[in-house]
Amino acid sequence: MALYVAVCLLAALIAAPHDGVESHAIGIIWGVTVGLALAHWFAFRVSAMLVSSGQVHARDVELAGAQLAGAAVVAAAATVAIVVVPDSWEIAAVEFLLAALIAGVGFVTARSSGASGMRAAVYAVIVLAFATGIALLKNLLAGH
Repeated sequence: MALYVAVCLLAALIAAPHDGVESHAIGIIWGVTVGLALAHWFAFRVSAMLVSSGQVHARDVELAGAQLAGAAVVAAAATVAIVVVPDSWEIAAVEFLLAALIAGVGFVTARSSGASGMRAAVYAVIVLAFATGIALLKNLLAGH
């Protein structure tokens, strides 16, 4: 969920007009995050009930909570970047933070699968390239 939110936030910030977006950046970040989290929670709950004969198990609730926490961590980190960085740099700083988070997830995933540091770095770059491509494609298809 954290990776999903990071990609969607990156797409939203890339699509936002760069003239005056700084004043709305926190609203964009939390609006996108809360909207995605609610949509995901709804879909997760319905699908969990579908595969569990109408019941939601404790493990399903734990997974949903972890996913929502992951989304909140991404939004909180982006918010901190906005608060700490000067206005003229804040959007670039958040985009860099999101890119680093996406690449970091790719790196950690590869390392946990036994890849060497170099292979994990290459995998991280590939993950970041795909995520950026998805964000750009999302904006292209949406007409931004």
